[in-house]
Amino acid sequence: MPPPFISTRTMVGLKGGLQQVTSPQATLSALSTEDLPAFALDTTRAYIPQLAQLRFFERSASDIGVDNLGFVLAADADVRRYGLFGDYVTSAQTFHDALCLTRDMMVYHSSHDRMSLRRKGDILQLTYHSALRHAPGYYHFATIAASSMLSIAEPFFKRCYLRQIAFNFPRPRQTAPYETLFGCPVIFDQPEFSILFDIEAAQQTLCKNPTRRVTAGDVMRDAMGPAPSDLVGSVEAILRANISAAIGFDQVASQLDRSQRSLRRRLDESGTNFRDLARKVRIDYARELLIEGELDVTEISQHVGYSDPSHFGRAFRRLTGLSPSEMRGFGVSSKLAGNG
Repeated sequence: MPPPFISTRTMVGLKGGLQQVTSPQATLSALSTEDLPAFALDTTRAYIPQLAQLRFFERSASDIGVDNLGFVLAADADVRRYGLFGDYVTSAQTFHDALCLTRDMMVYHSSHDRMSLRRKGDILQLTYHSALRHAPGYYHFATIAASSMLSIAEPFFKRCYLRQIAFNFPRPRQTAPYETLFGCPVIFDQPEFSILFDIEAAQQTLCKNPTRRVTAGDVMRDAMGPAPSDLVGSVEAILRANISAAIGFDQVASQLDRSQRSLRRRLDESGTNFRDLARKVRIDYARELLIEGELDVTEISQHVGYSDPSHFGRAFRRLTGLSPSEMRGFGVSSKLAGNG
């Protein structure tokens, strides 16, 4: 089983908060040390190893000198900064519907984490099931995730129906900061990480109409598919997250916590190899950029790791059957026809 991956959309909103408490150089250093791409805080369209994210949170908290990174990033952990995913889940008619949409779209958020909802008497219980609950740095993640989940409630009723938060990590020495942060009782050492609301919260409607309508299909296309759940998908996710860098096979194996020999053998068993996967990821991403039409072919070839545009053109035609210019024309035609 490959390690869990999570969408970079969970990182993007945190950039502003980090800039207020640490330097850009320190943040880039922390990302690099944990093998995360420099643009992890800038794009919603990549997946990164979730354990590396937790290590980044732990390192950043240590550098800043705070017990929990969630204390300084709570205001920035907002699902409405998640791009189309956030727009989609916060445009539901009721809060219960918004939670259901979030639950159902979790495969486009994380490869292993899931959410569940249940009614217990006069309580609506939202539970987050994390694959890394025992990993170092999880308590930063859980605190930030709690703020993100509570942000779903903001367009409906802010926090007036919030009853309690239960964390499944050990009780810290100081618990008051958690209750100050969330404005409700907070308990620890629980079997599950849950947020409890008064049942009346479920049927609360939007305070104001959404500015744009987003569909599930929009979210799926924006996410470039679900989070990777197999080894080949995990390799592709790492390559995509490092599309402009000359990341080597040894680095990919290290991020997947495998030996190079083991990874090579598993890829062979899957009918592929590292070189072919790297080429496929580059060309797939180049296809997206060509259709978007914001960069010229030379810029795109450099962006996906080809120093020579002619080499890029030949590789592109071999995999797609079209030249880069033909693909761009195809994309323009599709948009004009209303399919883009």
